[in-house]
Amino acid sequence: MSIFKFSKSKILCVGDIILDSYIEGEVERISPEAPIPVFNFLSERFVLGGAGNVVRNVCAGGGKCHLISVIGTDKESENIKSLIKENSLLSANLIAEKNRVTTVKKRHFSGQQQILRVDYEVKNDISQKTQDQIYALYEKKIQDFDIIILSDYNKGLLTISLTKKLINLAKRLKKIIIVDPKRKSFEIYKGANIITPNYNELLNTSNKNLHSDKSEEKLISSISNELIKKFSFSAIITTRSSKGISIVSRDKKVFNLSSKALEVFDVSGAGDTFVAYLALATSSGMELEESSVIANKAAGISVGKFGTASVSVNEIFGNIEKNKKLFSLGEAKKKLEIIKKSNKIGFTNGCFDLIHSGHVNYLINSKKYCDFLILALNSDLSIKKIKGKDRPIINEDDRVKILSSFDFIDMIIVFSEENPLKLITTLKPDIMFKGKDYKLKDVVGSKEVSSWGGETKLIDYEKGKSTTKLINRIRNEA
Repeated sequence: MSIFKFSKSKILCVGDIILDSYIEGEVERISPEAPIPVFNFLSERFVLGGAGNVVRNVCAGGGKCHLISVIGTDKESENIKSLIKENSLLSANLIAEKNRVTTVKKRHFSGQQQILRVDYEVKNDISQKTQDQIYALYEKKIQDFDIIILSDYNKGLLTISLTKKLINLAKRLKKIIIVDPKRKSFEIYKGANIITPNYNELLNTSNKNLHSDKSEEKLISSISNELIKKFSFSAIITTRSSKGISIVSRDKKVFNLSSKALEVFDVSGAGDTFVAYLALATSSGMELEESSVIANKAAGISVGKFGTASVSVNEIFGNIEKNKKLFSLGEAKKKLEIIKKSNKIGFTNGCFDLIHSGHVNYLINSKKYCDFLILALNSDLSIKKIKGKDRPIINEDDRVKILSSFDFIDMIIVFSEENPLKLITTLKPDIMFKGKDYKLKDVVGSKEVSSWGGETKLIDYEKGKSTTKLINRIRNEA
């Protein structure tokens, strides 16, 4: 079963639920009363927004999710309850406050053009009684879940005192906590593992004048490092719309992932989709960089949809298949005949079983030296011969699907031979990559690559990262 299905993931979400209303109508004339359009109502539909959209996406990814949130006692709260009941993977504790309106965003559309948005909301903090109820529910539920998401739309649920208590309990129980922030100060989230602001949200936490001479990526790195040090975060992932994402971790490593050009139809809810799939991938055992690649892919699909939307696992597979990267040797040779004149062709090979951040960084660094990167992937059969009967952990179909989702890999060829020499001599790459744990003279194909004017480059491996170590750790903890 593909790890993309995330069927064993259990996510607990605490945050501001919103009822998103989409009102369709027609505009055919201007009002005689004022220079404004006359909107003729046709229909209205409702979807879960805010924290509700986060949990919708978790469930669309196949994970089980529980939501703790606050609503009013109005008819809109009944709409929210009905929408939650429709999803078999979603459960919820919704606390009703008598003097609170349910947050609603009513968007009026004519065709695909948004005419007006009307918001109904109360932003003041929830009562102490409600805070105590939320914490009691959270304390009761948390042991049953892998990942905690705090979806903060700054609507009054995640008060300073409550948020600190939620994070402190998660830390004591060694649960990973991910925060999607909407505040100018991140101090309230101190001690959380991962923070996922967009670029503007990150910028708002800092004095921009202190960083005016820096590029966008350096600015993100600088502000993120300040916040990580100040508030003890493990990492900050900044979403940058069409420019991709930037990950800055506690060890000051920076990982920038670009996005493929997409037709952006509607950005509402893309951040919810990102944090949902980040949680799903993290709970399945993926490391931060890998989880971010999957989350970025999901968010990229989301912006191509109308309105607040969820993204399914099948859509992620479809998005990967649309840009097919798996080639036979014959197909690869034909493609290279077309592109080789204007592109520097790179080549690397390996098992890439139980993919970790060391693999990701190795591939990213390899791509820096070429325009088109080919990955020759050992088949299941060849891995068994090399590593033993208990390997691979991840079968070749799933390894291909995971690796195909990485933008820095352009082509994948699965091979069953003892080594990739046949592929190298057939494809004749301009540059070949291998890890620095090899000596140049021992790299299969290096002499052949040199013979046609190419080069072999040894790439640094991330210290302490290896599939064997991961497997041993899992077995020891089982």
